[in-house]
Amino acid sequence: FDISRINLWGRNQSVTLRTEYGSLEQVATTIYSFPHIFNLKSLDFSLSGGYTNAQDVTTYAASRLEGTVRFTHRLNLANTLFYQFTYRRVKVDPNSVQVAPNEIPLVSEPVRVGGPGFTWIRDTRRPSPLDATAGTYTSLEEFATDNVFASEANFNRLDLSNSSYYDLGKRHFILGRNTRFGFERAFGQEKYEYIPLPERLYAGGAQSLRAYSINAAGPRDSLTGFPVGGAGVFVNSGELRFPNPTLPYVGTSLGFVLFHDMGNVFNNSSDIWRSAIRIKQPHSWTCRDLDPDHQKAVTRSSSTNNTGTCDFNYFTHDVGLGLRYHTPIGPIRLDFSYTLNPPIFPVIVTYGTHSDGSPILPHVDQAPHFNFFFSIGQAF
Repeated sequence: FDISRINLWGRNQSVTLRTEYGSLEQVATTIYSFPHIFNLKSLDFSLSGGYTNAQDVTTYAASRLEGTVRFTHRLNLANTLFYQFTYRRVKVDPNSVQVAPNEIPLVSEPVRVGGPGFTWIRDTRRPSPLDATAGTYTSLEEFATDNVFASEANFNRLDLSNSSYYDLGKRHFILGRNTRFGFERAFGQEKYEYIPLPERLYAGGAQSLRAYSINAAGPRDSLTGFPVGGAGVFVNSGELRFPNPTLPYVGTSLGFVLFHDMGNVFNNSSDIWRSAIRIKQPHSWTCRDLDPDHQKAVTRSSSTNNTGTCDFNYFTHDVGLGLRYHTPIGPIRLDFSYTLNPPIFPVIVTYGTHSDGSPILPHVDQAPHFNFFFSIGQAF
């Protein structure tokens, strides 16, 4: 629920308390808003702080205590700039994390992260952002954290995304595409170079790379096989949206989509371009090595995941069919995807059992070929 106090002190200012509670996410945030600060119609100010506990990745649940100072600058109808300084404390729940036992103390240690950020958004989508048929959408996010701000991790993160939409032919087929590129670079002393799990780049899910479940793309823990994110990401998606046919009972409300996604998450951003032409998992035979000593060994230089013999540096591809049921609030979406080249990975350590209580033995697993997604709004 939300509670707001508007017209604070008789001025055009407000304070809002926003809360959410669910099985996977609990949020409580307070936001103070000061529109048109300094009597500038294009500039707004906000101060926010709050607590979030969420499980966005199957590997762990994390809490975040955060405060942000933000200026919003509306250049024109299409372009908006955000200038902000963020300071937060992130902590992974040690009882939830699914990584190698010897890594749990490291990844579950509370970490302070703070620094300046900048975001640019250009939005010319029409007629609606939820169901665009023309225009473009671009977002660029830059965030840098450094120990000079009392941060306990030093890294720079850039995340860029661009979408465009084209109306084709007299029957109005809609071609949509989206490309995302992101990287993180750690710097400074060695003790500041480890990027915490909640601060890494992830991909996978209904609004991302549909070859994977939510945030499951890319590198995996070398012993448990759970996704651990990375420092580089590239995803490209394309959709051909067909004109809505006239059908019994639903009229013209139901539409069909064909789509293709490709990309992955990578240990290092430098791995992206050399992986672009790979359609098979490189050296996949090394992923069948179930020797824990081999998988615990340091095998690469990385600020996110430096152990294991399994290589995830290649582009996964998926194709699929989507259904769109159009409603006044936007399309209800069902997507069925088939992954052409899912990765394999070793599972040596498990924290669960089979349904009959027997232990799960070390084995080689594979990401599923088939995925199903349900959401509201187009994928991009």
